[in-house]
Amino acid sequence: MVGGVSMQLTCDSETIFLDGLLTDNNYLVFGNRTDLMLTSYLIDRSDYEPWHMQHYIGVRSKTKQVKLDWATKKMDVVGAGKESQDVSQNVHDKNLAVADVIYPESILDGSSHRDGAIYKENWKSCYDMDMADRNETVSDLKKLTETFDCYPDQENCITHAPSGMMQIFSLRLAKAPINSGLVLLYGYMAARDDMDGLLNYVFDRSRDDPIIMQQGSLMEMTGPKRGIVLLSDVVFEFDMRIKTGENEEDDMQLIDGLIHYEDHIKYNTPFTIRISGNHGAVDMSFAAVECGVEAVIEVVLSEVQSDFDLSLSSVVCLEDLPKEVQLFYGAAREMGIKRSVVAVPLDTTMHLKFKICQEGSDSDAVHYCSLDARLHGCTNRQIPLGMACISLKVTWRPPLF
Repeated sequence: MVGGVSMQLTCDSETIFLDGLLTDNNYLVFGNRTDLMLTSYLIDRSDYEPWHMQHYIGVRSKTKQVKLDWATKKMDVVGAGKESQDVSQNVHDKNLAVADVIYPESILDGSSHRDGAIYKENWKSCYDMDMADRNETVSDLKKLTETFDCYPDQENCITHAPSGMMQIFSLRLAKAPINSGLVLLYGYMAARDDMDGLLNYVFDRSRDDPIIMQQGSLMEMTGPKRGIVLLSDVVFEFDMRIKTGENEEDDMQLIDGLIHYEDHIKYNTPFTIRISGNHGAVDMSFAAVECGVEAVIEVVLSEVQSDFDLSLSSVVCLEDLPKEVQLFYGAAREMGIKRSVVAVPLDTTMHLKFKICQEGSDSDAVHYCSLDARLHGCTNRQIPLGMACISLKVTWRPPLF
């Protein structure tokens, strides 16, 4: 036997938790389910990191086999929910789908902010980035209107190229100091890449403006300001805390430090990591995007005739798996001009999803707008909703321009 594994499977509205052991022949045998066996293919046993492994896994039951979307790590793996549960339901005739397996991530030693350790290390010698530089990266909005120096033209350009990029799909408060109840969360998570090494905030809330959350809630991301480019190194820096009173020194540290990824990460494979701290944990779902381009999404709401909530998200497919990142959720009247940047694989289709939630309505209205990813170009759309009008502008640009 190689290692213990816990995995969560969802069957329609039911959830199944399986506890098993990974054997030397790459089979997962579940002690609490004799009718299911999980088979993995092409696992690289020389590597302990899931993003270096092939991700083809199948569940075999008496009636069908379903491909899962993640390779199983040889070390302990945490399911995206409770870690164990007694399950006795028979699911032979139901379709199986797998929630993201959550991989524990290690924070780099000597990278904590609260004790100042991060400023004492020579990070520049490792990643050519100065962690003491607290400046924020600049989003060059001139790119949205400048004429590109393309050859022979924009449509057939060979001057510019896509690039490896990283896209964060979600941040979730996985564990909180209070299992049930609300907490006040503040702090930041930012990416540093080889473009300039500066802070590119994905989440940023001050202590005076904390976000009210509970365990399991998604954080409303505030960035990134520009695409996260994966040339060699990408470092995620974070310092998130739970506000507990009047004095900052009394606040509880949620997570604090750095994690690092290199360009040999497995591309186009979404996965979720868990960053654990002294008083909780944060789950980050993301992927390295091969041949990525920036989609700068600008949305303006006008002619609002009634109160309703609007959810805006972007959906892209990686390895035939649709992944959604929420760009905005809130009262439509408070939206203003919303600008977001998303990494999209070149020559694929990005779907923008507009979900209208109105009090007293029996169901939510959902509108989609599909756009093909390009190296250059701009698309404008007007989407009438009846109760408002959405003006959409999507500008495509190469990330290294």
